[in-house]
Amino acid sequence: WQGVKPHLPRDLRAPVIDLGCGTGRYGLRVAKSGFQTVCSDLSPAMLDTCLRKAQEMRLEARVSVRQADVTDLAAFEREHYALAIAQGDVLSFATDPRRACKEIRGLLRPGGVLVASVDQGYAAIAHYVEKGDLEGLEQLLKAGEMEWLANDPAERFPVHTFTAESLRELLKSSGLEVLDLFGKTVLPFKKLESHFADEQATRRILGLERKLCRIPSALGLASHLQFAARRNEQV
Repeated sequence: WQGVKPHLPRDLRAPVIDLGCGTGRYGLRVAKSGFQTVCSDLSPAMLDTCLRKAQEMRLEARVSVRQADVTDLAAFEREHYALAIAQGDVLSFATDPRRACKEIRGLLRPGGVLVASVDQGYAAIAHYVEKGDLEGLEQLLKAGEMEWLANDPAERFPVHTFTAESLRELLKSSGLEVLDLFGKTVLPFKKLESHFADEQATRRILGLERKLCRIPSALGLASHLQFAARRNEQV
């Protein structure tokens, strides 16, 4: 949320869209801050849950839900939104991340900002090394492509991963200017879970993470990358 908050519009009348909203974790928080928010997702079940939560929070007057694929946003108003959110690695799960970025840019008004997260490719190196999967490792490092690492093969699907460099290239070619980019998280939080029961230890870990997450040489350790990018009018 600290990576989203600085990019909230100054005008509460400015519309916001949450793409790949899921159950509304970010979109509903934005609506609670006072903004009219469209929550969009490919899954009707996710949208149903999001709408129910909005009603429980008495936010239904500020929240609307619409089903859409992030690679096809033609049904939405063009150059309309001051802020688009695509957290939860929506671009990594899109069938065509480049097309998705261009579709999102088309929704942003001049000066509009996209805040999103993606999977960071180098974080998966250890998995393929441990499995002895050289073909998978080559595909990851050559094209940034991998499968969702579910235990059940039936639950696996293609995932697009990015390095800081390839993400910057994607955004630039899509007409988006990077304002902020950081790792999320650089420290292996899952391996540190036992410390989070202690409040002081948690503060120490978060303090270390905040120092590391924007150091360029540390981004290759992060499991995800989060960025903010503004619509570039020079395209």
